[in-house]
Amino acid sequence: MDEREKQLLFLARLKETAKKAAENGNMITEEQLQEAFADLDLTDAQMVQVRDFLKTKGVGIGEALPLEEVITEEEMNHLREYEEMIDAIEIPPAGVLDAIKLSAMAGEREAQKKLVECSLRKVVDIARLYAGQEVYMEDLIGTGNEALLIAVTQLAPLESPDEVDGYLGRRIMDAMEDLIAMNLDEKAAEKAVEEKVNLVADRARELAEELGRKVTVDELAAEYEMDPDEIREAIRLSGSAIGDIQ
Repeated sequence: MDEREKQLLFLARLKETAKKAAENGNMITEEQLQEAFADLDLTDAQMVQVRDFLKTKGVGIGEALPLEEVITEEEMNHLREYEEMIDAIEIPPAGVLDAIKLSAMAGEREAQKKLVECSLRKVVDIARLYAGQEVYMEDLIGTGNEALLIAVTQLAPLESPDEVDGYLGRRIMDAMEDLIAMNLDEKAAEKAVEEKVNLVADRARELAEELGRKVTVDELAAEYEMDPDEIREAIRLSGSAIGDIQ
């Protein structure tokens, strides 16, 4: 395995490890961490980089990171205020709550509304598990609440009230995971655009310095064997801010 292949594998392992941790409450064991990179013969300095990377993703090793280390102070204050509000909601005794779940399963709107209120704490608890993955806590909670509102109207196929909590939890988790994945896709797309623009700008600057003037799209394409349409796309994406191209 050459250095390039090793680097790509290293990056892939980082992502896999962060994903595994997210599925386990943003935590992995020391043993899991060592196993993930065992075949790469990483130096101590590289393992420090791994640990630092995981920390930026809100991943704890051996134990979950304190929430205060994972989200901003502003998010923490918002979370406390929201938790105070939902903690004031009275949760009925288990037998009454089962009756509410049965009524919600039967499609009764008032029961579904009450079930949402009783399940808001569940949304917050799940959002805490997904904190630190480059999505604001407020957005996680909002997305979870939206999923909850929909899920309580789709309980009819369930066979007993004992299945309700698990079903709602899965729907909330799926919605938050989709939000995180969408956010990652958007960031990846933004990075790809940035790299494309930077590549064209760098090569245009090199050729312009060599020729002593601004260059044309066709000259740049011919010199670096680039697609003229991709160059024009990069110019468009930059807002026509690549100054070395005519």
